Amino acid sequence: MNDEPRGHWYLLTGLIIGIVAGLVLSLLVYPVRYADSDPSALSEEYRNEYRRLIADAYSANANLARAKQRLALLKDSDPAGALSAQAQRLLASGGGPEDARALALLAAVLSGAAPEITPPAAITLTPSAGTAAAAQQTPGAARTVSPSPASTSTATPRPSATLAPGEAVRTPTPETPTLTPSATTTPLPTFTPRPTATPPQVAAAPFALVRKSEVCDSSLPAGLIVVEVRSRAGAPLPGVRIQVAWDGGQDTFFTGLSPEISPGYADFRMTAGLSYTLRVGDAGAPVPGLSLPACGGSWKIEFQEGPR
Repeated sequence: MNDEPRGHWYLLTGLIIGIVAGLVLSLLVYPVRYADSDPSALSEEYRNEYRRLIADAYSANANLARAKQRLALLKDSDPAGALSAQAQRLLASGGGPEDARALALLAAVLSGAAPEITPPAAITLTPSAGTAAAAQQTPGAARTVSPSPASTSTATPRPSATLAPGEAVRTPTPETPTLTPSATTTPLPTFTPRPTATPPQVAAAPFALVRKSEVCDSSLPAGLIVVEVRSRAGAPLPGVRIQVAWDGGQDTFFTGLSPEISPGYADFRMTAGLSYTLRVGDAGAPVPGLSLPACGGSWKIEFQEGPR
């Protein structure tokens, strides 16, 4: 009997079956699960989320050393620049302005363009009067409970029966009742609620208009509204919210997104034919009538923090 040659098709079929089985096992049955990954190995989406959480934590607890340690895990070549760029992307995409402000503030502090924020005040627990008196008691000492005045009265003994002389065996002793002292309730300590750490509210301070001028030379790019915000002492202020509105729209941006220029610097690009109204902070007076200058240049507006 002659054997017909089978060729090499059975090898190819076995290879295909093996590849399919391997994919099913690796993707469905035993998929790869990552645990305790290094933050530097995260995708860009999760790296942005990691930076946002670090910036929010710094705004709450003012722990700059801890923020630097956490940012170092991302292994960014320029942590301050990465924070500033993320804040700009967040505003451009319509993200949360408070997150953008926290990112810009941390970027300005890391670059040395702004001072560190003040840590929140220490928490103090105030005990009640009853707790303070109990705290003065020596540990381990026995407590003496004094019965109430009503309980110190002498109990009247019960009368005993009169027996004949021959029947007398013993004279019953009057029973003295055992007094149980009343329980003393120890007052519970009263705790002062823990305060919530609040980031510095520079944006809530009133800002006064110091100078408003048209810039027609080449010192500024054309078509910009350039805003400079300073503190009462004259230092540039990062993280100050600026609102600009026009007919049919509005926008919000913050100082400190360009720390290489100044931590108190912010700018907005105008569109020809529109008139803009600018407000710095939440309590500042609006500055209306901002449009492209006739010379084709830009506006430079300076604000200073007023009294609280």
